[in-house]
Amino acid sequence: MEREEIVARARMVGQQRNYVEREIERMMMSMLDLNNSLTTIQNMRDETGLVPIGGGAFIRAKLDPDNVLVPIGAGYISEFGVGEAKEEVDKRVKMTEKAIQTLRAELKKIDDEFMKLEQLYARQAHAGHEHGKEGGGS
Repeated sequence: MEREEIVARARMVGQQRNYVEREIERMMMSMLDLNNSLTTIQNMRDETGLVPIGGGAFIRAKLDPDNVLVPIGAGYISEFGVGEAKEEVDKRVKMTEKAIQTLRAELKKIDDEFMKLEQLYARQAHAGHEHGKEGGGS
């Protein structure tokens, strides 16, 4: 592999790394939201609470502590009892943790490939330097 090819490949690997890092960050934020939801579900006892209405504003509202509305995908929401809602959120936490582990493993592979490219580039640069010494001495 020529040095130009190595540099091009290293750029591509770097872009992949940035994408995976952003995806891990996004998943970590999702995990934080899920854990906050889980904590709220587990501790919901009050019949009134503050509900966000946007722009940092809240309204006091009567809560139904026996039922929880949970997004189920594609913009749909389903009503669950507290126990079922906890199970659903727990399942999502586990799926998110698994996705994060998979992404971290992918990040390690990318880092390993980048390190190999760096080493290959360094060997070629060193070989080119040595070749230049041989040609310059004659």
